[in-house]
Amino acid sequence: MNLEKLEQESISRGIPIIGSEKGKVLELFVNLLKPKKILEIGTANGYSGIILGIQGAKLITLELDSKIAKEAERNFQKFNINAKIIIGDALETIKKINEQFDLIFLDFYKKGYNKILPTLLKLLKTKSVLIADNITFEGCQDFKKTILNNPQLTTIIIPIKDGLAISVKK
Repeated sequence: MNLEKLEQESISRGIPIIGSEKGKVLELFVNLLKPKKILEIGTANGYSGIILGIQGAKLITLELDSKIAKEAERNFQKFNINAKIIIGDALETIKKINEQFDLIFLDFYKKGYNKILPTLLKLLKTKSVLIADNITFEGCQDFKKTILNNPQLTTIIIPIKDGLAISVKK
């Protein structure tokens, strides 16, 4: 299976994935930053995790739904991704993580973005990148204001589809 086939299958099954257009942005950042450790909040079937981990970085990904996490695990194996999936509510499971990350990708329930941000900032290394998906969604507007005005971050919004926020920790 290739990534294009996984994308088509995911779309046909109604699995929420970032898609190839935003996937290219993730791929660009992975290639530029060459992160060694990546944190993903919201795994789904592993589509974005494959893009994040394809260069061999250690990927830790948090997913609420154990059924879709099993599917992600199979997909990670097919693509030889070095991933650890932690199942549970990300607002709780993230408290067990005591590492720092070179790149964090945020793509879970939008009302949780602001709640998880303080923890993400602690886990994100200086000069490292936080990418948040769906930034133009109505449920993300408070988060968007928060990251655009956060003195710890330099943030831009990329208006691809429903938007990506790219933030660098100062």
